[in-house]
Amino acid sequence: MEKKILIAIDGSIYSSQSLEYLALLFADTPDVHFHLITCISSSESILPVATDDRNSLLPDAPGAGRKRQTAQGYLQRAIDKLVRLGIASERISSSVEISGQDLAITIQHQAEHLLMDSILVGRRGLNSISEMLLGSVSATLLKNCHEIPLWIIDGEVTNRNFLAPVDGSIPSLLAIDHLAHIMEERKDITIFLFHCHRFLGKKSEANPESCYHIWGKEWCDAYLAGEDHIFDGPTRLLIEAGIPESKIITLSEVPDLDAAHGIIRQAHKQQCGTIVIGRRGDGTTKGILGGVSDRTLKHSQDIALWVVG
Repeated sequence: MEKKILIAIDGSIYSSQSLEYLALLFADTPDVHFHLITCISSSESILPVATDDRNSLLPDAPGAGRKRQTAQGYLQRAIDKLVRLGIASERISSSVEISGQDLAITIQHQAEHLLMDSILVGRRGLNSISEMLLGSVSATLLKNCHEIPLWIIDGEVTNRNFLAPVDGSIPSLLAIDHLAHIMEERKDITIFLFHCHRFLGKKSEANPESCYHIWGKEWCDAYLAGEDHIFDGPTRLLIEAGIPESKIITLSEVPDLDAAHGIIRQAHKQQCGTIVIGRRGDGTTKGILGGVSDRTLKHSQDIALWVVG
């Protein structure tokens, strides 16, 4: 089955690192296709230029020509890079989109229009103050984009291992379902299933009935109701997608004062390049520190975070 990923390109080192991440995971996976998008404002200049020219996808003369020509130069540089990294050109498409002030909305609408399986953006590594004052495309997408899984790449990712936090909830299972869909039949990856429970936190209870409308009663009663329901359901979803059971590793449960801290620590310990995490909807109370997915993104470095709503 063909999978389609939309990649936001802005000519920066962050875009370049995102392309390297895609090649790491999908260079030899012909059913994964990529659509590159660059947004230009109808009133302002093109997106911010790269901070490091040595890693930039910018044209040699970024200020020359019209904005659309500059944007097309960004895209051509990105396409050329993907081809050099081993991705066939017929798997790549691209477009320049006119945007208003909110680039994130333009990216999200385009992904919805093209029925993309996920959106990938490179994170600029802004601190909290910078994001509050300047805004961040990745932060805005994280806040508003709940229908399409969001892949946020921070820094250089060099490992194919995945860490998938699980807790028995629907968001957790949907995250595993997305991972299974994207990586189906893959035998060259390792997936670590991990449950981190907070000290004094509420123990997860099995509730297969809440998932009947997604996976059916028979499947849910079989894999979401037992003593090990936190791991049984996710493991089964991955196996049914053709991922060998030997490549699915269940880690021991670990208590931590903060679940996000425990997740990041395990990702580094297991040498995982990607964390796949589910998040609850807007109506869920997250507490003063925000949701686990928000905190995991805030503190992640040199790692990819797949956030599935």
